[in-house]
Amino acid sequence: FEDPFVTTGVYPYYVYHDFPDRSALQGGEAHVAAVQIRVALTDRIALIATKDGRAWLRADNPLLDEKQGWLNIAGGLKAALYEDPEAPLLVSGILRFEFDSGSSDVFQGQGDGVVIPSVAFAWGAGPLQVMGDLGGQIPLDGGDQSTAIFSHLYAGLDLSPSFVPFAQLSWMRWMDGGRGTLPIDLDIGVTLPLDTVQTVLGTDPFEGADVWNLGSRGVKDLDLWTAALGFHIPITDHVTLSAAYERPFSHHKGVFQQRVTTALEIEF
Repeated sequence: FEDPFVTTGVYPYYVYHDFPDRSALQGGEAHVAAVQIRVALTDRIALIATKDGRAWLRADNPLLDEKQGWLNIAGGLKAALYEDPEAPLLVSGILRFEFDSGSSDVFQGQGDGVVIPSVAFAWGAGPLQVMGDLGGQIPLDGGDQSTAIFSHLYAGLDLSPSFVPFAQLSWMRWMDGGRGTLPIDLDIGVTLPLDTVQTVLGTDPFEGADVWNLGSRGVKDLDLWTAALGFHIPITDHVTLSAAYERPFSHHKGVFQQRVTTALEIEF
């Protein structure tokens, strides 16, 4: 979720993510360490780098080795399109491109890149701040990756200068799947395409939530809904510590069992 604010800052992240026992991974976990960067070129336009970092994957499925590697890099531009300080209301357009720069060991580096357009808004009334967005993930590979749309709705209560609780709903719908050709390295020394692995294991089609675009077959019209509760703790005027706990509540969960996200926002 990219908010509509045009800012300059560095944002280190650490994410802990659990996989469902009933998925092809049969449980296990992922750890991700990453840094986002935003640079305001003017008061209305910013350069943004929103995805990078290192991932460590451990699946409980005995056929899958523990893996680690670099995630794809994604970045682009954010532009404030409309602002009404009296409302107050801010609407921004965002255009990002995800490069196929990551490691295949962590299911990255596939395809020819993904275009990610979105529009985001922020509105406030007293201590309440509401933000949301709507966007899409459009691969440029001609079918090796999946196409999806996404939306987020965030509500925070600024009731204390030292503690700001928030809640967020997130939604993804896959509009089309890929060919299922992603190579999966098995512990027995064999590499098979994702589609074959899903058939052998007898799993339902699934995608990689908001981090991995696996190009899985049969995911068209699947929805993933998650809910998160978290907080922001302002440490100084320019530094804020944030954390959130997130779980899915849709029938389809894919690779999403639960997630803890932590971030340090250092803005200038």
